[in-house]
Amino acid sequence: WVQRWIAMYHNPARGLRQGWPDEPRARELLAWGLRRLAVTDTDQALQRWDTLRTHYSFSPEQTWKLHRTLAVYAVIHDHDQARALLDSLGENSMDEDVFQWRLRLALEDHDWKDLVRWTRGTPPDDAMRLRWLYWRARALEETGDNEAARAIYGKLAEERDYYGFLAADRLGVPYNLNYLSVRKDESTWQGIMAMPAVQRARELYALDMRYRARREWHDALGRMTPHQMEIAAMIAADWGWHDRTILTLGRARAFDDLVLRFPLPYAKRLEEYANKRGLDPSWVFALTRAESAFMEDARSPTGALGLMQVMPATGRHTARSIGLRRFRARYLLDADKNITIGTAYLKQMYDRFGGNTILATAAYNAGPNQVARWLPDSGCSEPDEWIETIPYTETRKYVARILYYATIYDWRLKRDITPVHKRMAVIEPQQKDLVAGLSCVVTNVSSN
Repeated sequence: WVQRWIAMYHNPARGLRQGWPDEPRARELLAWGLRRLAVTDTDQALQRWDTLRTHYSFSPEQTWKLHRTLAVYAVIHDHDQARALLDSLGENSMDEDVFQWRLRLALEDHDWKDLVRWTRGTPPDDAMRLRWLYWRARALEETGDNEAARAIYGKLAEERDYYGFLAADRLGVPYNLNYLSVRKDESTWQGIMAMPAVQRARELYALDMRYRARREWHDALGRMTPHQMEIAAMIAADWGWHDRTILTLGRARAFDDLVLRFPLPYAKRLEEYANKRGLDPSWVFALTRAESAFMEDARSPTGALGLMQVMPATGRHTARSIGLRRFRARYLLDADKNITIGTAYLKQMYDRFGGNTILATAAYNAGPNQVARWLPDSGCSEPDEWIETIPYTETRKYVARILYYATIYDWRLKRDITPVHKRMAVIEPQQKDLVAGLSCVVTNVSSN
């Protein structure tokens, strides 16, 4: 059986033709081989599945997982059975990935009727509830059921969320920020300050030994209740340790104190360089907060460094373009230099994509070449639809998160709140012509 697994790994098409007895190990191996084959040759995987399903008694769970994999890769490979396979999964057995591919297929084909059908009932997972409801409302609106759409938008508009803000924009109503500050509890504060791990964390942080300080803080959190974590977040903020404040409130699932969750460190430098580059300061704060939670010495697994998480190669090229000589990667771990270079690179992305905040944000995360490949070949795309069809899950969520954070930073910076849709220009095709350009302008005006 080990040799069979190895052979299936190297050549699933050949392995799936073996005539093994109908027993658990054989079914497990065949199901795994089918999923592996679907990645590279969905058509052949579908053919083999039609044969194997009649000879082996796969469990309902195995069958559903196989259908799910075949459906997903059928969409990816633009197979003519993609829609039928997505339908075969049923309307009551869905996870986030299945919903993503159904949504993407419906948006690419502008098939709003199918999207209405695919979003019947209640969302299967609370984590995807707001997204599910927003796109159900959009589908209802596009199919003419404005009353039902407005009812859903009304409920969504009560939420402090990207989709809640989009829903409020559809209705033309103000955002509900639902701000509620954490209340200081003196006895709990003193109890936390007496914890040895917290005392060590404080001293190490004061000595700029940040890695060791974070380890001590993490150790202390492991012995705290959610209420204690909220007070600990206030303590970290009092020390100016903003990344631990953000992380600690997240651990406590305390999301309503927007002052603590969206701090303003490095404000003078960030605003100075945002204005110098002609960038929206709230957008720059949002991106920096999303990238590093304002951790000056942040290092990502991929090698990005500092506040704005700049890759050394990108930093070197950007530094050269703005006249900074003798660049060293360690410069990116200095807040001032990181902001100087990071905002310059963000400005390059902003200019490259014609002042489109969505595209520049996606390019900052995934790279400009990837974003260029994601642009429509012809015609224009509505911005909320384009974001949902971004192939990279990380980038799709990143763009939505930045738009949401930018709204909160409007409030934190005491600026007029810019509606999310005002930061969402229509997505133009890769090869623009005069007619396409005019149609995009008209669509943009009508959508806003």
